[in-house]
Amino acid sequence: MTNNIVAAVVTYNRLDLLKEVVHALKSQTHPLREIIIINNSSTDGTRDWLLQQDGITIVDQPNTGISGGVYTGLKKASAMDAEWVWVMDDDSIPTATALEKMVNKFGAIPKPIGFAGPKCLWTDGSVHWMNLPFMTSYVNGIPFNTYDEYGVCLTENGSFASLLINIAVAKEVGLPYEDFFIWGDDQEYTKRITDAGYLGLYCSDSLVLHKTPSNYFADVTADTVKNIWKHKYGFRNEFYMVKKRKGFLFFMPWLAAKVAYTSFKIIKKRKDNRFRFVGALMNSAWKAVVFNPQIDRI
Repeated sequence: MTNNIVAAVVTYNRLDLLKEVVHALKSQTHPLREIIIINNSSTDGTRDWLLQQDGITIVDQPNTGISGGVYTGLKKASAMDAEWVWVMDDDSIPTATALEKMVNKFGAIPKPIGFAGPKCLWTDGSVHWMNLPFMTSYVNGIPFNTYDEYGVCLTENGSFASLLINIAVAKEVGLPYEDFFIWGDDQEYTKRITDAGYLGLYCSDSLVLHKTPSNYFADVTADTVKNIWKHKYGFRNEFYMVKKRKGFLFFMPWLAAKVAYTSFKIIKKRKDNRFRFVGALMNSAWKAVVFNPQIDRI
């Protein structure tokens, strides 16, 4: 068990929710060494409120999305010589025992752990669709349910909505892609960690309330047009990850087929703004061809 854990919360213009997060972090049954708030240039009085609080380290920066916030949070936690950093979004409210339930699993797992994630719930207590981990039968050759007696499943992916990251592992694999901004950043980063031989834990008894306006999994055929900007990033990042993993020769014909299929699906299933979404898809596809972010190191 370690007491050298800091929390890093990424916030942008959600002061009321941020207040809940800070209160929840200060109420954890497992001690936090420090609370870092990554303020992505909020304009709603967030900084003024933070300046009045005790026990908080404030980092002000331009709005670089959750990707850039986690990037900064990891760098700051490393500079503090923390062993683990608990990154989260400003609408993810951990229950009082959330951290304790994750940390208590460490002693039961003999293999090196790269990250641990909680079970995210929506406001009505149902499982949050947005934060479901991608499960596979094996993680680094180990069956995913090997440690289920401890309330743990092994997973290759976790969500930046709430994720406990091993700083030593982050130093080895590098930082998340700051340029991703939003969507797909956590999938890429946690898969990078498990690809390096570390385990990812899904801790079903560690509970976090993710207070999004609705409980949904992003669907380009049904989402509102106000979220089209998120889909632009999501498409680009998804396509880039395929390019990175499979290589350019595989990527180009795959991309053509993917864009054609997704365009057909959008036109067939959407009830409005069909061609705006198709246009966003095609724009993101072109950007993915030339997109080439670099891995920065701590």
